[in-house]
Amino acid sequence: MSGDPQDDNPVVRMFAWWNEAYRNRAFTPKGFAQFFTEDAPFIVNGGRRGAGPSEICAHFQVIRAATDRVELVLPVRDALASPSLAFVHYQVVAQSAGKMEGEDCVAVAQLRGGRISSFEVIGRAT
Repeated sequence: MSGDPQDDNPVVRMFAWWNEAYRNRAFTPKGFAQFFTEDAPFIVNGGRRGAGPSEICAHFQVIRAATDRVELVLPVRDALASPSLAFVHYQVVAQSAGKMEGEDCVAVAQLRGGRISSFEVIGRAT
């Protein structure tokens, strides 16, 4: 561990992988399994988008097919992690059909064995 909240946060590490996988059209359940447990719920603004790597992957494959660009902006605005919890305040920028959109988000992740066992994000359009 480097002591930098950005480097020591498993959510931030997942975001770096996610950005690369998005650019390369490389979302796979195996890729998500590096970061999420098999039973991890993925909740966005109160709605469950899936649970476990396969369902989370399917959720993001739909987003990838519908967008021209999505970036989880790094470095994140704020990050904090312990062995059991991680918090991240971050921005998302997206483009679809030439229209740019932004979102300001806060995520909390429960951690188990170094992986995300629950992920919940609340976002607001900017």
